[in-house]
Amino acid sequence: MLYASIALFVVAATLGATILTTWLRKKNAPKAVVYSHGLAAVSGLLVLLYYAFTHPEAYPKLSIILFIVTALGGIYMFITSGPDKPKPTTVAALHALLAVSSLVTLLVFVFG
Repeated sequence: MLYASIALFVVAATLGATILTTWLRKKNAPKAVVYSHGLAAVSGLLVLLYYAFTHPEAYPKLSIILFIVTALGGIYMFITSGPDKPKPTTVAALHALLAVSSLVTLLVFVFG
């Protein structure tokens, strides 16, 4: 189950990197990529939360907290950005750094 969560977060990270590089080129990211990024990330978080509820004795608490904060940043960007609006690249960079930190803490929990 943790491996599935990791795989979903890696897919989300790849799609997120695509969005960020598109924004840095001052272009709009394709909607399919944006929606797929969110879907993969939410799915990874739900799988991780399910793991936490089914293994209350040991689960990656810090990783879950970081992923939730990361998700809030993603929701903020999704709501406030659009095709005709300025891209929040600073928030996107912070979102990416927090997402990577979240994934690293999950990997340390699983493989450390």
